[in-house]
Amino acid sequence: MSEYYIFGNGQFAELIKLLIIEEKKLKENKIFFVTKKKTNKKNYIVEENFFLLKQKKINVIVGLGDIGKRIKLIKKLKSKKYKFPNFISKTAKVFNKCSLGIGNIILPYSVVLPPTKIGNFNILGTNTTILHHGDIANNCLIGGGCTIGAGTKIANNTFIGVGCTIASRNLKIGSSCFISSGSVLFNNLQSKTKIIGNPARKIL
Repeated sequence: MSEYYIFGNGQFAELIKLLIIEEKKLKENKIFFVTKKKTNKKNYIVEENFFLLKQKKINVIVGLGDIGKRIKLIKKLKSKKYKFPNFISKTAKVFNKCSLGIGNIILPYSVVLPPTKIGNFNILGTNTTILHHGDIANNCLIGGGCTIGAGTKIANNTFIGVGCTIASRNLKIGSSCFISSGSVLFNNLQSKTKIIGNPARKIL
């Protein structure tokens, strides 16, 4: 049975490990944390030693929540021949007419309606809903309890905090945006915009 290597050793990485054990019935000794330095966690490997491994069929999951760190790590990982499986919780529902790239994490009770397109290395938090005709690019983090309205297009490396609502107005959200938890968005966002509130306003 293939092994899983989860980059990161924080709470999110721990959650992914527990979900894999419970939902995929994988034994704990088949799951490893990949860390920057030595740690007290069981089954870990320091990052520099990981890149020396020569096994085939290594399943890699990016369990980091910092978008900047994720960008650098994903670039490095994609230059190697690893496998980047999608982890989709058994309680999540992704309809058949949706398309997914690689390395995505979709947590419990989330719903993705067709014909939504999801690129690579995105995270959809618990109980998030992506309404129809959505388009999420790459390396976006969408917190739990969000509702992403119909026709929304989200560019690369955007963070959307817990409990946000994006109106169903075919909105376009540029790359590297930051949408604070609980925000309600009614308008398009240019790249690198930071917003907060209901209705959402720019953060100076």
